[in-house]
Amino acid sequence: MQMGQLALEVSSGDITKETCDVIVNSSNQNFNLQAGVSKAILDNAGPKVLLECAQIVNSPGYMPRSMIMTSGGQLPCSNIIHIVGQNDATKIREMVQGVLKVCEENKFRSVAFPALGTGQGGVSPAAVADAMVGAVVDFVRKKQPKFVCSVKILIFQTAMIAEFHNSMKKRQGEEVAEKSVFNKFIDSVSSFFGLGAEQQSTTDFYLERQEFDPAVFQLCADNQRNLSTAKKRISELILNEQAQRTIRDQYINQFTQADMDELKALQRNLTVSIRLDRGQEDQEPRIHLEGLTRDVLTAESDIRNIIRKVERSENLKNKAMMVRKQVEWKFQHQDGSVVSLDILTNLQLEEAFEKSQSVKIKIKNETFNADPVLRRAVSTKGRKQIELMRNDLRTPDNPLPQHWDDMKGSILKQVPLTAGSQEYNDVLADVTKNGLSLNIIKIERIQNTTLWQSYQLLKKQMEVKNKHTNNEKLLYHGTGANSIDLINSKGFNRSYAGMHGAMYGKGSYFAVDPAYSAGSYAQPDNTGHKRMYQARVLVGDYTQGRSNMIAPPAKSGNAADLYDSVTDKPNNSSMFIVFNDIQAYPEYLITFT
Repeated sequence: MQMGQLALEVSSGDITKETCDVIVNSSNQNFNLQAGVSKAILDNAGPKVLLECAQIVNSPGYMPRSMIMTSGGQLPCSNIIHIVGQNDATKIREMVQGVLKVCEENKFRSVAFPALGTGQGGVSPAAVADAMVGAVVDFVRKKQPKFVCSVKILIFQTAMIAEFHNSMKKRQGEEVAEKSVFNKFIDSVSSFFGLGAEQQSTTDFYLERQEFDPAVFQLCADNQRNLSTAKKRISELILNEQAQRTIRDQYINQFTQADMDELKALQRNLTVSIRLDRGQEDQEPRIHLEGLTRDVLTAESDIRNIIRKVERSENLKNKAMMVRKQVEWKFQHQDGSVVSLDILTNLQLEEAFEKSQSVKIKIKNETFNADPVLRRAVSTKGRKQIELMRNDLRTPDNPLPQHWDDMKGSILKQVPLTAGSQEYNDVLADVTKNGLSLNIIKIERIQNTTLWQSYQLLKKQMEVKNKHTNNEKLLYHGTGANSIDLINSKGFNRSYAGMHGAMYGKGSYFAVDPAYSAGSYAQPDNTGHKRMYQARVLVGDYTQGRSNMIAPPAKSGNAADLYDSVTDKPNNSSMFIVFNDIQAYPEYLITFT
């Protein structure tokens, strides 16, 4: 159960084996209870922990209290918080909140609880579950923790797990904070191609951890040494079959409910635990996998396929939104009203229009054969025909450059420059201004009306936002032949434009000095030809980049006011990194050896 940055997980397990910052021991007033889970914790922790408890309780001026903290002794945890056991659900809730408060004050990130009060306390599992889960939810809502990000409730009696899962489901969907504070928690995309604004959800992805029937080993031996050796060997074999993997990708936060259901199915069908971490600030979201090695590897492969599918959908959505800013397709309803089509259908029609082709579209769940050139669509079920209308939204405010060749109805054109022409010489002069010597094969002008209009629109918006016009630079980008068609058509998409390095952020990289791009980044094809773009880049206001950035940082306390780009050295930049695919325009393609 994910609440902002805090993940609550309930599962069966041995708390003495848990690797975390803190485990909780339910004890007595003297913190020396030798029964149940407390006995197991103290026995495995060793005499040092029991001695620490005694020293605290017997110290001068000690006043009875509800909890104390010691080291973890021989346990894999760093600390143990010993609490006075309770037999009342309300007091259990208060105790859990108190422990979480201590963890936050000590900047601990992870804590594991047993099921409090269900043993000698005699409290019903359902009441304990509601109390403990409710305490965690209230802690997140009221305290908005910055450090505690993992809370586990480990239950030895597997029959109780269902009660805790039921309690988690009851609390699923509750608001845990104001939207302005936890917008990453509530902002999950539920629809790609709606006509209105994207819907928001108050719930995050809830994964009910899959439980598996345990295998029980009964060991007999002629002496304790052989018994211990056999137990150790079996434990080693089990551990050797376990694996952990962490998948980091910005597109995890764009998972739809269908994608989440696929993760749940993977967890059901494989012996693997899956935990989602949405990430905070400039951290990438993560998916943590744990289980049998073969199943973890299978799950990792399947999840990466889901991520790539989401990436393709996001790229298609971005392209559709970009085209929608340029052209709007509508149809005339039977009652005479004019209705705008959704952005995906709008993209289908515009692409078919550019190619003078027909295309199948859906309008109100009915399939039509559409001819965008003739502006009509006919139902595949009968003779029903509707009229299509195309509205070009491009205005004289963003005209195409006068020196461009006639587009003749197309949106993309690659124009070779004549060697010795003024335009050719201007490009060549900028490339060689620092002494770079290249054998130029050709220079081509890239004419992409959609990219140009979007770039110019963003440029005007940036000038208004930054209150100055010094936002654009001529920079260089070296690449391989296999990326040329993609860049010419769709621009410098981060998935293929920035794949050679991410030292200062996971975006598209552009060099100030063309020699840098003409080097190892301009990969030769099988004829030895290399390629490099001279690009217009909207660097705007920029700051120092870092390797884990997936977007520019905020300029100030206002999280919505971001820098426009990042760089390697703000005072003497040799490269700039942008994170918006329409923030750079591939103006000239230079082929050389």
